Order: sequence, then structure tokens, then C-alpha cells
Amino acid sequence: MRPFLTVYGHVCLDQIMSLDRFPEPNTSVDILEKHRYFGGTGANIATVAASLGVPTALCSFVGPDLPPDFRCFMEERGVDLSGVETVEGYETSTVLLVTDSQENQVAFVYQGPMRDMGSFPMNTTAARDSRFVHISTGRPEHYLPLMEECRRLEKDLSFDPAQEIHHIWDRDTFRRALPLADRFFCNRNELRTALDYMGTNSPEELLRDVSTIINTRGGDGSLVFTGRGTWAVPAVRPTRVVDPTGAGDAFRAGFYAGQYYGHGLLESVAYGSATASFVLEARGSVTNIPTWEMVEDRAEPVLSRLPG
Repeated sequence: MRPFLTVYGHVCLDQIMSLDRFPEPNTSVDILEKHRYFGGTGANIATVAASLGVPTALCSFVGPDLPPDFRCFMEERGVDLSGVETVEGYETSTVLLVTDSQENQVAFVYQGPMRDMGSFPMNTTAARDSRFVHISTGRPEHYLPLMEECRRLEKDLSFDPAQEIHHIWDRDTFRRALPLADRFFCNRNELRTALDYMGTNSPEELLRDVSTIINTRGGDGSLVFTGRGTWAVPAVRPTRVVDPTGAGDAFRAGFYAGQYYGHGLLESVAYGSATASFVLEARGSVTNIPTWEMVEDRAEPVLSRLPG
């Protein structure tokens, strides 16, 4: 099946550990709890979108150590992995997240082959057949030519550098990327950095370069900026909040599912919020993936409150 959505971004192993206190240099402490989760922005978005019924392809770079159960997990949910390339000489991207008893956290990030993706050929095979292309985390030197090619192919393109907007992208590369996109996804902090890069305090002024901004704001819902106006979409509440990891990626997947099933912009944002609410209820980014029917049911109260 031809993909409706092609996602570019990380495939990552998340190692989550807890301990009583952080050790002093040259000492050691016991790890009290340790869990391995499947993660990475690209893998999260693609896996959740495919689970919701969206024909989805994933493009990424991994090491030969990518666990077979991780690959099977994505394939069994329908993700097309033909664009996931194995690069010898690297291990797959890994995040070590350590939390102490006071809820202080330290993260150690190993980028793996994604660190050097600027020297690897770009793969546009799946993107050529897709309606939507989503550019998530990764290096500007790889993504800028890719975005230019997607623009040449007249693809509906979303730009979503996530937390890497702060330290992988800079003023120059961001200013080159934004006009190539149709849609910019960001949270509160990422929007502030984008405004700084573009030299403005007004999100509306960014619309000179990109037609739609979807600004997620946690429990405060989302703001949607377009040339036709600005709208607030309320958050869909989870039954409980266990772990926010991956909620933003699930939001994006739910948004594309809304588009796939023929809904409008604001409705799709509401479906994104509903999808994210399920991920909040369990540890791990892809541990508690809902069905599309579950998303529809949970989104219904918010849909009835949307304008028009």
C-alpha cells in the first residue's frame, strides 16, 4: 500500500533508570529500577499513526544492533520500514534517562548514525508516493536538501525539529527550513526559540514563511495559527498522568489520522490531543497505543466545542 504519511526522525532505545541519589565522581550507586522502552521521534510518530490505520512509512538510520523485537513491533503495527537504513560502525541511537529520589533527571544521549546523517544519501522513495511528509529530529545538513526536494515534488510538508530546535538547529538553518514547510509543529519552549530565530515576538509574523503553526501547550490545549485566524483547541484529558514521554509524538500521529479519515484542521488537532491522552497514561512512548475508535470516543466532547 502506498503510504499516506512518511516520517523522518530517530529510532531510539530509551533506557529509563531510577536511583536514590546521583553518585559523586569516581564512585558508584545502585540502580533501583531499570526499564527499556522503544522510542525515538520518528519511530513513535510512525508506530502510533500506523496503529491508528494510517498507511505510514518511516525513514531513519540505525545501527546493526537494532533489536529484532523493536523492528517486529513496528512492522506488526503496519509501519513500512523500507526506508530505515542500517549503517555499519554505529550502534542505534540510545537515550539513558536517570532520575533520583527527588525527581531530578539527567539524560545521556547517544545519537548513533543520526549524528552523521548529513554524509548519508537522502531517501525520497516513500516520500514521493506520500501525501504528507513529516520532518522530525535529525540534522539540518541532511534535512534541508530533503525539504527542498519535497518542495520540488509539491509534497505537503511538516517541519517539527522538536527539542533539537534549541541546539541542533540555529538561526541560519531554521530560517532556511521554515519557508520550505507548509506546517510547523512546536511546544511552548520551541515556539519561543523559533520566534527568537526569526527576530519577532509574534507567532502571526511567522505566517509570512509557513502557512500553519500548531502549538501544543500541554494541559492548556493547543493553539492553531493560520492566515485565516487563530484558534484554541482544548486539551483532551487523560484518566491519569503517569509519564509524558512520547505524548507530543502521539499528538502528531493522531493529527495525521484525523487528516487520513477526512477531518478538518481543528478536528485533526483534537484527535491529536485525544491520542496523546492515552500515551500519558502509561510509561513509555508506545506502551498504551489506542485504536482509532478509542480516539474518536475520547475526542468527542472536545469536537463539540470547536468553532464552526
